[in-house]
Amino acid sequence: MKKISFLILFCCYMICAALPAYGATRQAPSREYLEAYFTSVAAASCLGVYLPENSGEFNYLRACGWHIAPQVNRWGEVEAHFAIARNYFPEIKKHVNLVTFKGTTTKKDWEINLKTSRVNYGGSTLEEMEKIAAAPLQKQLPAVHKGFNEYTNTVLKQSVFNEKGELRGVFRAVYERDDTLLIITGHSLGGAAATLLGQRLVSMGMPKEKFMIITFGAPAVGNEAFANTYGDKIDLLRITNTADPIPGSLQTFFGGYMQFGTHVKYHLNPKINSVQHDMAMYFDYSISEFYQEFDRQVEMGRLNKIPDKQLVEDVPVVALWMQKSEKVDAVAYITDIRRTLLDAYKRVLPSYIVMDKDYEPAGHYDLLGKSKAAGADYLLVFGVDGQQLRDQKYWYLTMSQSLFDKDGKMLSMSSQGSKVMPSAGNIQAAGEIFWQMKKELSQHLPFVRKSYQATVTKY
Repeated sequence: MKKISFLILFCCYMICAALPAYGATRQAPSREYLEAYFTSVAAASCLGVYLPENSGEFNYLRACGWHIAPQVNRWGEVEAHFAIARNYFPEIKKHVNLVTFKGTTTKKDWEINLKTSRVNYGGSTLEEMEKIAAAPLQKQLPAVHKGFNEYTNTVLKQSVFNEKGELRGVFRAVYERDDTLLIITGHSLGGAAATLLGQRLVSMGMPKEKFMIITFGAPAVGNEAFANTYGDKIDLLRITNTADPIPGSLQTFFGGYMQFGTHVKYHLNPKINSVQHDMAMYFDYSISEFYQEFDRQVEMGRLNKIPDKQLVEDVPVVALWMQKSEKVDAVAYITDIRRTLLDAYKRVLPSYIVMDKDYEPAGHYDLLGKSKAAGADYLLVFGVDGQQLRDQKYWYLTMSQSLFDKDGKMLSMSSQGSKVMPSAGNIQAAGEIFWQMKKELSQHLPFVRKSYQATVTKY
């Protein structure tokens, strides 16, 4: 596998949104772990950009210090949707900028996708690029998808360069400052735009080491000559899956296109239908892949486990009891929901003790007595389960939460549910449910974290 840019060494731990925060390393984690972590970061952002104003993924990112500005660039008939996010991480003294392109959702997006003829690729200025693209197509020379080229040029004109042809905004900051890094990512059409924008930046003088690109389900952007000439000019991590037809669509139906970059393919569970392109599914699998790699690193002694007990002075302690799930693993094709949920509670509670990760609701437990003996001031019983109706492709996730004080008085009890399909995503649904549960919890526990400090190492 191609060596990943040094950018990952600085950025792989920085997500503190829908993803859990992990412990200080004993040794430097392996490249495989860094790739798995960074892929999850990109997946969360790619899912959030579809609803940038109120998505759960962006809400979490904003809560932990990310400043996110949705963007719409228009030039002629082209309309490009993306978001620019930024944050600062004091431990590494790095400003991180995240540019995320949205996938296909509108008629204008489809019009871009269907402009499948190719135009010449080249040039080191925007003027040169447009002139070369407008010339008659030269066979055997680098060429790119006409629609993707127009889409990327729109972003270059509106957000990357000013009227003098100078870099501006985050792109200028990345170019000029040693303490500033850039991540470009996108799903589907957004992945194609991210790839081509990265190539254009390098052609215009941006050092390759200053940024990285990661895409999900992205189609090819150019012909074989383009891939062979420019493929190694950028650090590209290209994620696809075994049931996604989009990455190979241009090659299959039109010919003359070729993919490049470091390729990672998710092997989908047979429960998923034969065509699966949705970003929520990619997010589910990225979380699963990350957990597997994290556990492997723990076994190797490179990472520490997330503690089941954390105490902060002068902050009340919450005892966590997680109910046993009877059906969720049977209906969900990704089985990390309970683990993700427990990590979410650990993230929002400054002081906690995990009492039981598989509590039997029908069993005879002295929950209150055991919680008090452990030094807890509150007792929180929660769980998530699933149910699938006969002959239906979708299922329901349901989550319950009950809060008691140390005297056994019930302070709140709530339940939330969500209809889930492979296209909707288990982790996305669970995250949205938890967001509502956290609001309920905050009404009774004022110390619940409403925002999080971005940190490289938490434990």
